[in-house]
Amino acid sequence: MKPFPNSTHNCFHHDGDVKIVRSKLDHAKYLQDHLRLTDIRECMIHSATPWRALHYPLRRKDSDTWTGLYKDVPAVMFGVVPINGDNDIRSGQIWLLGTDEIDKHARKFMRSTVDMLNYIQRSWYTLENVVPIEHQKTLNFLHFLGFEFSDNVVNINGFACVRFVRCNPNKDLQFG
Repeated sequence: MKPFPNSTHNCFHHDGDVKIVRSKLDHAKYLQDHLRLTDIRECMIHSATPWRALHYPLRRKDSDTWTGLYKDVPAVMFGVVPINGDNDIRSGQIWLLGTDEIDKHARKFMRSTVDMLNYIQRSWYTLENVVPIEHQKTLNFLHFLGFEFSDNVVNINGFACVRFVRCNPNKDLQFG
C-alpha cells in the first residue's frame, strides 16, 4: 500500500507535534485511563470497557489500528475492524477513541484527518458505525469527513443512535 503523506521511517505520518503510528499495547494502556467522557460513554453504550474497546482491535490480525500522538503522548486511537458479510464487498467498522488533547489541539489533528480517512478508505468499500444521536459534536465532525447518516434511529442498549456510512468513491456503491 502506498505510504501516507509525510511518512518517515519510524512513523506513519509526522506533521509538527502530531504523529500517526501503528498502535501498540502501551498506547491502549495509556488511553484506557485518559479517555474523554463522551468516549467512555460510547464504550458503555456498546457494553464494553475502555480496556476492551482499545485492546480488542489490537488482537485481531485483520484490523487496522493507528495511534495519534501529540508531543509523543497517545491522544487518540482509531481504526477499522472488518464486518462479516458479503466477501465481495469489504466493509469495515470504523472507530475512534481519544483524550481531551484531541479537542485542545483540534486544528493540528484536523490537518491529517481527511488525508488519513482517504488513505484508510482505499482498502474498504464502506466504513460505518453508529453514534449516539445527542453527540452533536461527533455528528458534525463525521459530516465534515463526508459520512452519510441513516434516517432511522437505532436503539443500542436503550440509547438512541444513528448509523453513519462512508462509501469508497472509486467503487460503485451508494448508501441508501
